[in-house]
Amino acid sequence: MKRFGFAIFSFALCLFASESCKKPNNSSSGGGKGGNATIIARADHANAFLDTAVIYIKYGTLNAPAKGVSYDDSLIADTSYMAVFSNLTPGNYYLFALAIHDPYNPATVDGGEPWVIKSNNELDTVDIACSQLFFTFPTWWHPL
Repeated sequence: MKRFGFAIFSFALCLFASESCKKPNNSSSGGGKGGNATIIARADHANAFLDTAVIYIKYGTLNAPAKGVSYDDSLIADTSYMAVFSNLTPGNYYLFALAIHDPYNPATVDGGEPWVIKSNNELDTVDIACSQLFFTFPTWWHPL
């Protein structure tokens, strides 16, 4: 009998653990995994697409997440400057890009873009406008 109780407990624990690992699907404002829509995201700075970008996506919102709240997924842009988020459902999304644009000093750029997928079979390209992050050089650094 103890083995049977332990087996049921183990099964329930595994079921609970597997459910907690699923990506959220925010039903109130839509957005999330489980559909057929695709977003192709590109980071754009000074009219140049960047292949050094990490693109983040938040499901179910048109606003950047609050500090300390994580994004739902992220991808590194490939050599064709794109990050492809597939199997998305209709709904609201917020995309954020963080990248290096080497010719500029400071070289770090970022930007965000809200996006709405209206139908389940959409293929959307989103260009995320990025601007330079402000950077203060250390007091010991002096240009030559």
